[in-house]
Amino acid sequence: MLCRDDDFRKTQFVPQSTLLEPNNVIPSWEFGGEEKKEVSTTMRKLRQKYDNIHKTVLSKQNELEELKKKLEMAKNDETTVEDSNYRKNSGLKNTKGQLDTLKDNHDMEMMLQRTYKHMINRMQQDLIACQISANELHESHKSKMAISEEETDKNRKAKQAKE
Repeated sequence: MLCRDDDFRKTQFVPQSTLLEPNNVIPSWEFGGEEKKEVSTTMRKLRQKYDNIHKTVLSKQNELEELKKKLEMAKNDETTVEDSNYRKNSGLKNTKGQLDTLKDNHDMEMMLQRTYKHMINRMQQDLIACQISANELHESHKSKMAISEEETDKNRKAKQAKE
């Protein structure tokens, strides 16, 4: 059975009757003159050859369709893997950026902590120095008050003695 390309595409999945079937005999060609028999035999062989080629083409096209489906599935898998890798890489970059930010913040806080500790140590040293100085001034004041009282007592005794 001869068919055009459009008809072939439309009916490629529908089984077609071919000359390979034993019941497919054209009686007018089988009974006739010698020349008709030769033409008939040659035509039959050509049609059988065409039918064999046509079956081979159909099977190859089916194989091609299956390979195309497999290729499409592989492309989809590849896209899925690429998307997954992209998300992982972007997440990793974000995590590295966050880690850098945390390190910078930690370094800044450590610097501030060292600064505050230095300031507290300095204030404690200044407090101790002030307390020492205050104690020295207090002792100096006591001794000067004692000297002043002695002198006041001497002056009073001297006045009383003059009188």
